[in-house]
Amino acid sequence: MDRLTSQPRTALPVDTSQVFELLPDAWLIVDERYQVVLANARYRETHGVTLADIAGRSIYDINQFGSQSQRDLRRNWLDAMLPGLVPGESRLSPVLRYDTPSPKGSDGTLTPRYWQIRTSVIGPRDDAAPMFGVCVMDVTDSIAVSERDQRERAKLRSQARLRQVLVDEANAELRVHREQLRQALAFAHVGAWELDPATGAIEGSDQCKINLGLAPSEALTQARLFDELIDEADRARVKEAMERGLAQSEHFEVEFRVTWRDGTVHWILLRGLGRYQPDETLKSIVGFTLDITSRKEAELEQRAIAESEKRAREHSDEVARAMDHFVTAVSHELRSPLGAILSWTTLLQRAADASHVARAAGVIERNAHQLSHMVDDLLDSGAIATGKLSVNRRPVDLGALAGNVAEDIRMTAETKGLRLVVGELAPCVVMADESRMKQVAWNLLSNAVKFCAQGEVELSVTVQGQQAELTVRDTGCGIEPDALARIFERFQQINPESGGRVAGLGLGLWLVKHLVDLHHGSVTAHSAGRGKGATFRVALPLYR
Repeated sequence: MDRLTSQPRTALPVDTSQVFELLPDAWLIVDERYQVVLANARYRETHGVTLADIAGRSIYDINQFGSQSQRDLRRNWLDAMLPGLVPGESRLSPVLRYDTPSPKGSDGTLTPRYWQIRTSVIGPRDDAAPMFGVCVMDVTDSIAVSERDQRERAKLRSQARLRQVLVDEANAELRVHREQLRQALAFAHVGAWELDPATGAIEGSDQCKINLGLAPSEALTQARLFDELIDEADRARVKEAMERGLAQSEHFEVEFRVTWRDGTVHWILLRGLGRYQPDETLKSIVGFTLDITSRKEAELEQRAIAESEKRAREHSDEVARAMDHFVTAVSHELRSPLGAILSWTTLLQRAADASHVARAAGVIERNAHQLSHMVDDLLDSGAIATGKLSVNRRPVDLGALAGNVAEDIRMTAETKGLRLVVGELAPCVVMADESRMKQVAWNLLSNAVKFCAQGEVELSVTVQGQQAELTVRDTGCGIEPDALARIFERFQQINPESGGRVAGLGLGLWLVKHLVDLHHGSVTAHSAGRGKGATFRVALPLYR
């Protein structure tokens, strides 16, 4: 086979018949009557046939399986892909379901399979009508093996005449096949190459060099391929695949990335086979390159979609678990105050003692306030989730507001045996909705009291640069580092180390975060871990 030189080339630099055999897709060459002329190794392997099985037969008549309706659909499918095809035109068919026998079965059971073909005119012979290239793609995961009826020659010739006719036909077919293979390789954008192990020189077709991002006139060597063209992250893998294939005297196939001069990254499929001397010494390595960027990008996109769907399912499961927790929490939280109200209402109806009346009224009032807070949180939660919660901002003294909220909650803290410490309450004016900002301070303080079994809760308001900072610190159960990222999520509640359940719907801190966001501020949480308390800071821009 001629090598690529500066002189005009009349053939590929390598044996094109071997390269055609190495193509990764199944190919058929049919004549103007749509009769099969040539089929490559991948096609023969996929369909379990030899060239003699299908040569000379119409593409419409081969592969006759399945129901009559499927056969009619297949004929219509081929009618849309072959008739009227002109030079330079390429057609890609829609996907067709066409059942074929199971590749491992022997009972004739048909297996559902899906197919797609790409057709193109690959050029006429000097004295004949155009030939057509048909790339047959099995788009299912299984490999179908179909049996082909063998065809015998209809006409007997004498032994001497038959030999001469066969020799003449073989020579003619060989010339035609060489040309068809050359055109098929060019049509499929397949680049052929041959590596000389002794010198490291690589003789490659123009398409091979183009696939690697080189100009056809540039020299290609083994050193340049591995040290410059192949992406650094893929070099070791490509070398390993090549060395393993040569050591086992088998084909090797590997994918790698190259970066073209325009900065675009392309995925290349490299497939090769060693050629050996009679003494089993490696003579050369031949193979092909194919730009599979589109296919690889589709694979990566599908992989990304699968990962995205997995994350979406995991998020959905988390939301479902959070909703289950929320429903359980709501049921429990509503049942406790409602039970207390009903019990003390019943006692009021039966007892005439004035002391019981006063105590019952206090219990009913306290539980009614608790229910009111829960209903308010639920309503605010729904308004935030639908984007309907708005704030009416005006100048507010954050220090004075925080001091008032502290006094409102002091009795609750002291009843629990906690010390409420009000530190510095610097006068600082912020633009805020007063009722919403009270809700923020109340939720932070009540949350601190709730999760603090003993010790103290400290509140302070300071000025830090151009921001007012409200800080709530407690000496309670603390928060694990891995839980800090979740405490501002909806329906999330971190239980204390004791494992006992703490009252609440898991909405308080979520509401705080969204209300602070509506005021263009930020809220952060800090804790050294379990049993070491927690500190929450709300930062709001000062009003100027």
